[in-house]
Amino acid sequence: MKKIQALATLSAIALMAAGFAACSSSDETVVDNPRYNPETNEVTTNFVFNVSTGNTAFTRQSAAATQATVTERFRGIDNAVLYSYHQGTDGKNLAALPADGKMEKRYDLSMILAANTVDADHSHRIIETSLPLNTNTLLFYGKAILGNAETGLTVENTYGHLEEYNPGTETDLSAANFELSPRIKGDNVNKFKKIEELLSGILTTIMYTNLKGTHHQDISYEITGLDGTKTTITVLASEYPELIWADYNSTNSPVEPTHVPYALEQKLADVYREMTTIYQDQGELRAGSGQAILAMMTDLWSVINEVRCATPLNKPEAVAKYFAERAHERIKLYFNGTVPDDGHNVTGVEFVTTGNVIDHFTAETNWPTGTTKPSGFNNISDIANFANFPQMFHLPSGSTHLAFDKNTQVFSYPWNYNTSGMPGSGTITVESYFYPAELLYFGNSAIRVSDKEYKPTEYPDGVANWDEDNNWNNTWTKNSHVQSTTQSVAMQNDINYGTAALQTTIRYGVATLKDNNHAIQKRNHPSIGDDEEPDQEITVDGTSFQLVGVIVGGQSKKVGWNFLPKESDNSYGWINDDAIPSAAQGIPAYSSVISDAKSQPNYTLVFDNYTSGSTQDKVYVALELRNNTGKDFYGLHNLIRNGSTFYLIGELDPAQLNEANIDWPTHHALPPYDSNGATIQTKRVFIQDFMTTADFVIGANSLKYAYLTVPDLRYSSVTLGLSVDIKWSTGINFDNVILGGN
Repeated sequence: MKKIQALATLSAIALMAAGFAACSSSDETVVDNPRYNPETNEVTTNFVFNVSTGNTAFTRQSAAATQATVTERFRGIDNAVLYSYHQGTDGKNLAALPADGKMEKRYDLSMILAANTVDADHSHRIIETSLPLNTNTLLFYGKAILGNAETGLTVENTYGHLEEYNPGTETDLSAANFELSPRIKGDNVNKFKKIEELLSGILTTIMYTNLKGTHHQDISYEITGLDGTKTTITVLASEYPELIWADYNSTNSPVEPTHVPYALEQKLADVYREMTTIYQDQGELRAGSGQAILAMMTDLWSVINEVRCATPLNKPEAVAKYFAERAHERIKLYFNGTVPDDGHNVTGVEFVTTGNVIDHFTAETNWPTGTTKPSGFNNISDIANFANFPQMFHLPSGSTHLAFDKNTQVFSYPWNYNTSGMPGSGTITVESYFYPAELLYFGNSAIRVSDKEYKPTEYPDGVANWDEDNNWNNTWTKNSHVQSTTQSVAMQNDINYGTAALQTTIRYGVATLKDNNHAIQKRNHPSIGDDEEPDQEITVDGTSFQLVGVIVGGQSKKVGWNFLPKESDNSYGWINDDAIPSAAQGIPAYSSVISDAKSQPNYTLVFDNYTSGSTQDKVYVALELRNNTGKDFYGLHNLIRNGSTFYLIGELDPAQLNEANIDWPTHHALPPYDSNGATIQTKRVFIQDFMTTADFVIGANSLKYAYLTVPDLRYSSVTLGLSVDIKWSTGINFDNVILGGN
């Protein structure tokens, strides 16, 4: 792993006194200096800011927004803050805050550099400020200037977004807080919940279709004899029991309990079982997005239509046909579709208008006894179309999923859940999805001092020159403090990024993938032999799958003054990067030449994930992919429909990293610090100012571990889905990280 060279690195801050500086202790005689203020013990100075333009900084999260490559233009720095401090010993970075958290002085520098105001030939900006005597440590904070949102995106999706950017209050650095922003908050949280209540309520009332009360009635049907004559048969209400759909999920006919289910009854039983059987104990996550519900209803309605249009051969099948007619009428309350009268598949299923959905459900009397039907949907009447749920809240489709209680016959959406099967983040709700971080800057440094005044052009230009001691002549004293004779002060160490970055690429490990068909069929039909129902083989090309989102787990919501996670008052969640540049969405066809087979990079800004202790956490990354193969295939628990999204999970394990390959910086220290302010070299997945590159590989068996699926209604613990190769560029590498197992 190496320090990221592709990110823009800011070098030292220089502080130049125009005249003599004040003395370093109260016993020294103050030199006559018109810029010295004896009442404040401060000297007015020129503050010189040096930027390396050779390695400029980076999000859709794109290279331009994250300054991930040397070709990207510098975005500028605003909200800049500088702190001065006097430690007991010169030549040290600030290792820890003092007990009261107080620095000596704070400078609010506002926009210190506008976008594109520096280049390779002119990298200085000078402002005038003052510096207290005896200062020997400087800390710098800043963030990149927001530009214009990319087409079709918000500014937050383009550049990341923080809930709070707070580099301390007054001189109190203990109040520093940099906090990721939730994707959904405030009134939208309640709105989200009400949509979930309504959608799960629709499924509940449809699957609770019954022949009870006024719907338990005589049924007439016709049979045709061999001579073509038609005979009308009547099934009296007294000849069959009141029924709910669950009654068909039995080994016997609910109308003739001594007989196995008849053909039409079996179809109703099969579709009910598939809809309501969610293998939660095996880790199944049932997709609950608007698109997933439309896919389920398309298949469900097609089975119902087949039964509705069938010719019954006996009384139990006549009851089943009538039951299907009831279900058909109930589905039409909430969905539109093209429904053939010959029993063929239903197509073009969509939600009816939002107002009609709410009105029909509000008036609904078909509800399981002993449970309370949700109500009060005025705050979601403005939703244009539930098909775009939950993406309308800038959340991934996997942020919501269904559960079913067989005792109450009620569908619901769990509020605390583990989306996409991704571990390592504790209790999660939709409020735990964050925007990517913003591009932040951080400097923590001892100082150089000189008794000579220097012009801005006389300072070393660029990071490499600034870091080379030989470029500072013998008038400069390294690891010193401001004295009465000091006229120029330079921040010794570079200013660097306070955030870390993840570069994601994805490729195929083979040209032909296998799905999970055999295991699913064996689960549903244990009598199937080992050589029966083989896995489907899918040959992939450059259009088969599309990357639509990157979800990074285990992210600390808050980091403190040193941009490390706060050990107290902290929570964890997932960064959701759903603004994937079009060039990064495509996965090239398989090639044995890895460099030719990778997707273009996607960049995501994150926080350092250091934890105290000897063991650093693994990080799980879920890639949200769209199935464009033209085929349905089976994932870990169920069906991945063509056109739907699914998740493959990769594990980034710091234990796999070779510490000898980490190129720790030599001219500045990175947190965490030892007592002398030097870097504690702890390998971990995300390190501030480093880029972690993860080369995810879809292997031959990865699709067997695809998460967030729908039930297969067509009639006729964590498992990794990704393999990852991680790199720091030029540094930490996770190469060949297989998604979903080998």
